[in-house]
Amino acid sequence: MGSAAVDYGPFHRLQSPTQTPDDARRQEETGELWGRAPRWGIRPRVKAYGGPLPASQRGIEFWTRVRPDRDGLPGLPTWTGPRAGVTVRGEMAVIEIRVIRNTQGSEQ
Repeated sequence: MGSAAVDYGPFHRLQSPTQTPDDARRQEETGELWGRAPRWGIRPRVKAYGGPLPASQRGIEFWTRVRPDRDGLPGLPTWTGPRAGVTVRGEMAVIEIRVIRNTQGSEQ
C-alpha cells in the first residue's frame, strides 16, 4: 500500500549574500535548496523562513515534500541531514523544492 506525498510550505528565503539572484535561478532550475552547518554546528542544514515571501521582499517562495526538522524554531524551519529526504553532499545538506515565486530576477 503506497502513501500519498505530502507537501510542506510555503517557505521562503530572502535575497542576501548567501541567496543571490544566481542562486535563486539555480534553485528554480535544479529544484534543490542547499545549506551548510550553522556557525557552531556540526551537521549541515537547509534554513528558511516559514510562510509566504513578503510582497515587499526579494527572494524565493517554495514548497517541499520533505518535513522540516521537528525541533526547529517557530517560523525558522530547518532540514538537517542526513535523514529521509535530506541528502548530504560534502559540507552541504540538500532538499528537493518547488519554487513557486522568484522575485530575485537580475533585472530587479
